[in-house]
Amino acid sequence: MSKEIYIVIGLCVFAFLLGGRLKKSLKSKNKKQTKKRKELSSTQIKLRRIFTIAMLILVFGLLIFMIPALSRDILTSNGNVTENLILRILIVGFSIYILFMGYIKLKNSNK
Repeated sequence: MSKEIYIVIGLCVFAFLLGGRLKKSLKSKNKKQTKKRKELSSTQIKLRRIFTIAMLILVFGLLIFMIPALSRDILTSNGNVTENLILRILIVGFSIYILFMGYIKLKNSNK
């Protein structure tokens, strides 16, 4: 596949994530939920928390790995936008988004 396909796929995934967040935020909060959540055991809650922390550590490692490559691409681009630069910007953007949402998820799970 060409690199343009990867860029389009990345933009589609980003639009899907934003659309899901907008749908949740625009949903009426006064509606009563017809389905009740199943109560989770304490071990399931701990496993989910450990999985979320592990995911955030991996994404943070990806971010630390990609920032030097992104800065190198920006410094050597000389005003030319290449596919590598766009892909690295998308990867760093998604990584920051996932870190932020994971942090919010962990923060809300403590309550």
